Amino acid sequence: MRVVLLVGLVGALLVQGCDQVTSFPTVADAAIPAGWTRIPAGTANLNAVSGLSDSAVWMVGDHGTIGYWNGTSLVFETSGTTATLRGVWAVDAEHVYAVGDSGTILLRQANVWQPVGPKVTPQVLTAVWGDTSGRVVAVGSNGTIVLGTTATGYKLVPNIDAKTTLPYSENLFGVTGTAGGPVFVVGALGILVQIDAAGTASTSSITSSSTKLLSGATTGANGSFFVGQQGQVFSSTAAGVTSVLGCPETALRAVTTTPGLSPVAWAAGWDGTICKIVGTTGTSFPYGDARWFNGIYAASPTALWVVGASGTLLHGLPTAPAIDGGAADAVVTDGAGLEGGG
Repeated sequence: MRVVLLVGLVGALLVQGCDQVTSFPTVADAAIPAGWTRIPAGTANLNAVSGLSDSAVWMVGDHGTIGYWNGTSLVFETSGTTATLRGVWAVDAEHVYAVGDSGTILLRQANVWQPVGPKVTPQVLTAVWGDTSGRVVAVGSNGTIVLGTTATGYKLVPNIDAKTTLPYSENLFGVTGTAGGPVFVVGALGILVQIDAAGTASTSSITSSSTKLLSGATTGANGSFFVGQQGQVFSSTAAGVTSVLGCPETALRAVTTTPGLSPVAWAAGWDGTICKIVGTTGTSFPYGDARWFNGIYAASPTALWVVGASGTLLHGLPTAPAIDGGAADAVVTDGAGLEGGG
């Protein structure tokens, strides 16, 4: 029996043939650090967040939880499922997607969440991305990729590398792309899967190590960012893939680009990790306790949303933490242990 870590949910393990889920430990609130506001959001683990602006933000979590921030208050919307939801992506006001366990894919239209149609896979879906053309891509366990379009409906992308005709079965955790362009998927063992416009998959490895896991992906105006275990961050542009140094050596779960300021990006992860990325340098702004962050969304250059364990929902922008009661600069780590990009 093969056991692999499912980064889509802290404490969950995907075991071939079954899905075992254990709950998060309850994380006590520490004093809220400067720059952050904590918004009460219940106790369900929140696993991902996406939005259109600072007045339209969606977050998803355990037991079918979906929260919507409308600019003034947090409203919990009816998802119609009790499945754990692990990924969310807002394309526009009429197309917000959520994915999760048992192949669940939901679409929000006219303020109502509904399944997109018959399920095409029983696998756990961990992340979703879409564009304004109507294309949506959901990814998950055992090499699962679901491609949907307004014209063709939803179908599985064969998990066979078009270059080698060999199958792949790595768990996939992050997906990103550009409107009308290629889609990039990352996952276990540093795998990078590219999906072309025809829905054909080709694979490569983004890291020099075959043991590192990549869990988050995002694309901005000047390229893409991929994050993963042990503080791995990679910047991908037309010139190639470059390691970003400076984020703490912890499990980074998600990454987002800042509107209008690319290549500025923000990553979030376990142990209260929040890391600002400028070019190929990361600067850490630790939250102040060991809570686990699972998702991050930059609504503007001055407004971040972070979600995580036990209903953690933060809004704001981090500032330099205080040490021993005095002001201090943001913590910058030396980036040791990062693998070079290919």
